[in-house]
Amino acid sequence: MENIIIKLIALSMFLVSSLLYACGDNPNAMVQGPFKDSAFNSGLICFQSSPDKKDVNFYQSYLSVNGEYNKIIDTFSYSDAPAEVSSVFFTSIAGKRNVVVLLRWNVNYFNNGVRYIYHYEVKVYNVTKGSGYELFLDSGKDPNLSGFQSKTNGKTSDYALDNAAKIKKYLHCKYGE
Repeated sequence: MENIIIKLIALSMFLVSSLLYACGDNPNAMVQGPFKDSAFNSGLICFQSSPDKKDVNFYQSYLSVNGEYNKIIDTFSYSDAPAEVSSVFFTSIAGKRNVVVLLRWNVNYFNNGVRYIYHYEVKVYNVTKGSGYELFLDSGKDPNLSGFQSKTNGKTSDYALDNAAKIKKYLHCKYGE
C-alpha cells in the first residue's frame, strides 16, 4: 500500500511540474524551444507546428497572479512552402527587451534568368508590461527585414540578414541598443 502511495505522489508531482512549464498546446509539435524567458515569472517561448504542419505558431507562457498565461503571439503562415524558424534570439533595442525571429520559406521561383531559392523575413517582438510580446518590427515597417537568396548564372546571392549576428548588428546600428 505504501509503495502505491509513493508512486501516486511521484506521478502527481510529474504531472504538476509538466503543467507548470508547459509552452504551447502540443509538446510533440515543437519546432524550436522552449527557451527560458527571464522577463517573465517562469517564462518560456516556443514555436510549434500547426496540426496540418503548414503553419508555425509562436507561443509565450509564464505564471502571473491570475494563473498560467499561455497564448499564441503570432502565426507564421504557409506561403508556397511551410515556414521554417531559422533563428531565435533575445536582444535589447533602444533599451527594450526583444525576441527576434528569422523565418524562411523555400520558394524556388524562376524569373528573368534569376532563380529565387529562399524568401527570408525577420520579425522583432518587444516585451509589453503585463501582456507579453507584441510585434515591433517586420518588413512592413522596414523593407530591409525581408529578402531573397537567389542564384544568377551559377552565382548565389545570400540575403543580407541571413543569420543572428548580421541581424543583431543591423538592428543595433539602425535602432540603437
